[in-house]
Amino acid sequence: MFKDEEQTCITCPSTWQKSRSSKSRVTQTSALLTNDASAQSYDVCSTEVQTDAVQSKKGKDHNMDDIAKFLKSVEATVIKNLEENLNSTAFKGLENVLGMHNSSVNNTLTLNHSPLEFQMSVQDLSWNASGSVIGVAYGKHDHEDWCTHKGMFCTWNVDRGRINVNKADQALDVASCLMCVEYHPILPNLCAGGAFNGQIIIWDLSRTEDIEVCVSKNVEDGHHEPVTKLCWQISSKSNMLLSLGMDGKILRWEVKLSRYQDPELTLVQGFVITGAYIPRDHPTAPSSRTADIGGTAMSFSHEDESTFVVGSESGLVLKCSTLSTELPLDKGIKIQFRSPITLVYNSHNGPVYDVDFSPVHRNLFLTASTDGTIRLYNTLQPKPFQVLEPVSGYVFGVQWSPARPLVFAAITANGSLLIYDLKKSRVGPVLQIPVNQTKSPVYSIEFNSKSDTLSTGDSKGTVKVWKLSQGLSSQIRGEVKMLERIAASSYE
Repeated sequence: MFKDEEQTCITCPSTWQKSRSSKSRVTQTSALLTNDASAQSYDVCSTEVQTDAVQSKKGKDHNMDDIAKFLKSVEATVIKNLEENLNSTAFKGLENVLGMHNSSVNNTLTLNHSPLEFQMSVQDLSWNASGSVIGVAYGKHDHEDWCTHKGMFCTWNVDRGRINVNKADQALDVASCLMCVEYHPILPNLCAGGAFNGQIIIWDLSRTEDIEVCVSKNVEDGHHEPVTKLCWQISSKSNMLLSLGMDGKILRWEVKLSRYQDPELTLVQGFVITGAYIPRDHPTAPSSRTADIGGTAMSFSHEDESTFVVGSESGLVLKCSTLSTELPLDKGIKIQFRSPITLVYNSHNGPVYDVDFSPVHRNLFLTASTDGTIRLYNTLQPKPFQVLEPVSGYVFGVQWSPARPLVFAAITANGSLLIYDLKKSRVGPVLQIPVNQTKSPVYSIEFNSKSDTLSTGDSKGTVKVWKLSQGLSSQIRGEVKMLERIAASSYE
């Protein structure tokens, strides 16, 4: 149907132009003026300089035998004088003048976040690395069923000149009740939180938007029940975050921080507290050897980061280690779970709500329980060597002072803040302060390691900041030795 075909060329001659015309023209700029001249640099001369030779002065050789002989001869005199100074009363009145014996606590701030849609309790408190910002975890304390409402994370900068005590500086919604928070110990803008639904959230509070930078979603071996405690472990090479859950899991997460990318949360190690590692004859041993035991409190040793203590909802108090060599349990999907238990202590008669290692003694830790007691343990002994019964009712929290080795504070279900000073009394508190007028339970307590303050949070959602007197916030001579003697008494 179609084929190639060539046609002849058709031309159309112009009807008005018969020929083309052109002309040539030349243009030239003016002549350029040039002149040559010579230039010469100055003559260069090199010379040498020399400092005077330093005459080394050789010191006189000492006879070490003579020095040892001299020190031996004065040893008895030096020790005698040191003992006399230790018992000297020359500065006895000075402590009273400086207020070193004055024990008082005053409320300086009362904080509430009035925009809360419904009344929520203060579940946990944490001060940031600079000690200027307090983070507050809001949620419901008691759940009869699965959590169906949102929680909230709020912060206040208490060093700000004009602080709004009725509205938080930052208020961030959380998908479910927020059960615990923990600021990064070095980076003041980074904070981690644990939620009722098992998620772990990390916030970068230096941002104005996209503050929630990381969430542990859809982690197969992650928590599937409420997260009750978070602890940071920092080294020059890594940032590790450990989490405790009501599912009995203790998870170790690596938090990868980058200047140009959001943090990454990676599960690297897992432990689980199970009944198989509780002695059968223990009073609170679970009936099922395969049952997982929910964890409610956790504290790490300040001298050995591999050693930590866990309190449980059944009253068990357990010494654990991240260096566990137990055989893997048949519980993990992508990681192997091991039992961290190394020692089982005598139990409380109710859930353990708080445990806290002494910041100056590697073997001492405190526990608080709903059985109404505060117990002082030595990590090397299964029995508590001191049991305090401050009030009739639950004790929800206890914490050592970061400034005074012999001072610790506790909070109770009848709305009291208790201050103990073991230098003055080993039986009862030196101060018992009503936190609120309605005697509402106080669930959270946190010392500020950067100042002489502590904070409390209650069931009404109120946070209070308390200022400690110098007698409770300045270390007294001989305190550490006295604490060592108290610890030694546990062996008697």
